[in-house]
Amino acid sequence: MGSSDRDPIPSLGDDAIIDLRDGVVEPLVQAGGGEDVTPGTDLAHAEEVIDLRDARPPSGRPAELQPGHRIVTITGGDLWTQAEAFVYDIYRQVGYCEESPRNRVEELARWETRSRLHAVMDDAGEVIGVVRTIFGPYDELPVGQFERTDTSHPDPVCELSSLTVRTDVRSTGVIEHLYRAGWLDAFRSGSTTLVALIDDWLLEVFQGTYRLPFTVIGTGKEYMGSTPVPVAMPLHGPDYQITADENPDFWAWTLEALTADEADRWSLPLLAGAEASPPPS
Repeated sequence: MGSSDRDPIPSLGDDAIIDLRDGVVEPLVQAGGGEDVTPGTDLAHAEEVIDLRDARPPSGRPAELQPGHRIVTITGGDLWTQAEAFVYDIYRQVGYCEESPRNRVEELARWETRSRLHAVMDDAGEVIGVVRTIFGPYDELPVGQFERTDTSHPDPVCELSSLTVRTDVRSTGVIEHLYRAGWLDAFRSGSTTLVALIDDWLLEVFQGTYRLPFTVIGTGKEYMGSTPVPVAMPLHGPDYQITADENPDFWAWTLEALTADEADRWSLPLLAGAEASPPPS
């Protein structure tokens, strides 16, 4: 979850949390290929930073998963238990959850029936990265514990949570593949909006490096080790025109995960020179 001291990369043994509210999201920061942003840098108040899109190059196309790595969606069974334990072990290393005899993050257990897990697995069947999608009305999700100041996004929403990854696969595309899986799951669920709890500086990375249309929709507060704010990104195709225009390689990679008719059905922007798929007969 959150890192209160904002060390750029804490020593976490073999694993690291790349949580949506965490100070160890270095792979996301580095993905743009430009000058690194140190976690905790107050970009919003830096005198010479007016627009992060002017200050940072776009992220470009993420790396492909390494040979033998694959992404799976998990709804239960032994693989769910394995993925939950992966997240729990990392959280315990940095004190983000209470100890549990069931090897899971008990603070999120109440949302298990509303959740899906997306995991990157290696060729030995080991989990190397996880993200959680949680579905429902805003007020009934973890984000609902935060005061909401922007109510323009109707229910239901999808919360992206628990993004964790092993340190040995940093900067190898795992984080972006997990993000894309969660985003696509949210779109396909019929949710109107993707919401999350993140730190201010990470919001600026999403907006400035990835050119994603996230906005703040509530008031931040101390929560499990940091002071995140609730943010939202509409699941409304035309809102991604900025991503298509300003980060076209990333957007092209995003569209590759869709089925033939989804881009048309969701009114997602096409890249220059691309043709819409023909309407179904």
